[in-house]
Amino acid sequence: MPTLPPFASLLFVRERLSLIFPESFPDRSILIGEMAARMVFVALYGAFVDGLGRYFRPSTVIRFGFPQTEKITDEERHTWIASCHTPGQKALGQWYADNTREPLRDDLIRNRAIPLGMILKREGVATTSPAPIYCLAESFAKLFDPTIDEESLVELIALWQERNLDPMVLQRMRLLRRTGVKEGQVMVTLPTTGTTLRLPPGEASVITRDVCEALLEQIMVAPVVVHVSTSEIKTFRELSGEAEDIGLHLNASAELPDIVAADTGHADGLRLVFIEVVHSDGPITELRKECLLKIAADSGIPRKHVRMITAFEDRNSYPFKKRISELARGSDVWFRSEPGLLIRLMILGEV
Repeated sequence: MPTLPPFASLLFVRERLSLIFPESFPDRSILIGEMAARMVFVALYGAFVDGLGRYFRPSTVIRFGFPQTEKITDEERHTWIASCHTPGQKALGQWYADNTREPLRDDLIRNRAIPLGMILKREGVATTSPAPIYCLAESFAKLFDPTIDEESLVELIALWQERNLDPMVLQRMRLLRRTGVKEGQVMVTLPTTGTTLRLPPGEASVITRDVCEALLEQIMVAPVVVHVSTSEIKTFRELSGEAEDIGLHLNASAELPDIVAADTGHADGLRLVFIEVVHSDGPITELRKECLLKIAADSGIPRKHVRMITAFEDRNSYPFKKRISELARGSDVWFRSEPGLLIRLMILGEV
């Protein structure tokens, strides 16, 4: 008889998946959803784990049912294992119809679980063969051991994530977990000048901080932040006179965006970047773009030296999904969670 992993209930599996793939993980919903939980549960229940010599197929999961989840003794599990791949075998209270295996096989197993190292595919079996070919990776299966203490679990999950997740995904998760979002002032050190600002608490301030500290030096030679505003603080006295000092004359009554930065590192004149920080509202729309271009023109900055960026928390955030259709053509989009990524809404034919 095959060795059986410790029994883990369906609820336990679902909760553990939520720890392995936290809210900061992109494309999380399918990996913590009902189908994923049932797949992992069945794999553990039937000892379909790498090294144990047993494999499952999508129909193994499809033809499981809630009544079987109540049969948790080793004897009951072995009985099910012995018959689960018998032709025509169906469970009482089967979870899914037989013709619904494609989402499990294609969307979950092939496109996500295998690339992430959750599932391994048996080698040397023809694609047309009905033989079972999938099993849980041993390192992934270990994360569902109910006897693991909390401290060891945290270490095991972190180790699995480091070994199996893309470095850019890990960075994105870490940035989304950064503290200082809801409580306490957000400190930001401006590039080039080293000026320090104290921003009010809130997620918009965190995005503003990372725009100034992470984005500007990537897209500008010698960035000087000349204006920052938040919902609570419209102007910062630390920036008074900053624009004039570099020869930039902004109209004090102009409706400026959340961040204005000038690049002083070009021999042919200043470059200007207008940035709107969107936590709930206020992207750079077509109308807003024209207003900002007028502000630049009134300050003596030609259109070709102006760049406009709307900054969001994450590609998966609600504000981005809500506002993407409103963003101005020719403007850029930046995400705090992916500081090295900049999306250009490019107009074909324009450089």
